[in-house]
Amino acid sequence: MKHVHKYETISHHGIISELMDLGIKAAEIRKCKKCQHEMTFVLTPKGEWVPLFDDREADDQDILMA
Repeated sequence: MKHVHKYETISHHGIISELMDLGIKAAEIRKCKKCQHEMTFVLTPKGEWVPLFDDREADDQDILMA
């Protein structure tokens, strides 16, 4: 069964002008209540908080065969 993160905000950060120019309004770090995984979220121009990185859990399709 796949774990679904339940994030809560642990810190809120100011952003640099270059990110503001890209439309990012704010950033914060959130931590999952269950597994303690931390993720950075950004506030988009549409007012939506989205994760900065793709947080998919690895599965067989993500393994690179060399």
